[in-house]
Amino acid sequence: MASIPHFTLSRCTPNDMQELTQLYYDCFSPALRLALMGCSTPLKPNELQRLIDVMIHAMSESPHDIWIGIKDSQTGQFIAASNWKLHLEGSNANRKAVEAPLWLEGDDFKSAERLMGVLHDMRQKAMPGPLIHLNICFTDANYRRRGAGGMMLQWGCDLADQLFIPGYIEATTDGNFLYKTFGFYELEAIDSGIGEEGVTMKRDARSKPIEGGKAAVLK
Repeated sequence: MASIPHFTLSRCTPNDMQELTQLYYDCFSPALRLALMGCSTPLKPNELQRLIDVMIHAMSESPHDIWIGIKDSQTGQFIAASNWKLHLEGSNANRKAVEAPLWLEGDDFKSAERLMGVLHDMRQKAMPGPLIHLNICFTDANYRRRGAGGMMLQWGCDLADQLFIPGYIEATTDGNFLYKTFGFYELEAIDSGIGEEGVTMKRDARSKPIEGGKAAVLK
């Protein structure tokens, strides 16, 4: 009798974003919640819904935006997700992964805008051509070190290898070990300005050709 897999991976839809956005919020520190999501700790009214709306709009309108989610096969609940930005056209303005949350005000907006500018400039310098960019990656704390992160990284690296393009990540120190097991290596430290340590990482494009076909039949 075949065993039921623990986790299932699939592409996400706008209907999934309510659940995924709450998990996204729960998985990050207050500083990253504010700068990346525009969400306070604790949450203020409408903050999470504004983030959901932004994420659904990007998913629906951007040709570069791909969300992958992982569910617990027994509960049917999302336990991990990742947002990938696939760029085949090379360097241009559309490669800016995210904008500073426009509803932030004062110093909070300035800090978020500065961070987004730093990340964009580092990405453009390191990866001027086509790439696949792991923009967001998170796993429920109760499910970490059980393979969900590896499933998502394998999906993205397989896609990159099929397209012969490099991969890129802006990583926290917590994610470095997992990313290195998939061939990513560190480029430079990120000056976040918000008290969070991070590093940019790259995975080289596949250089080995894909072989196949059949030998000619001699007559």
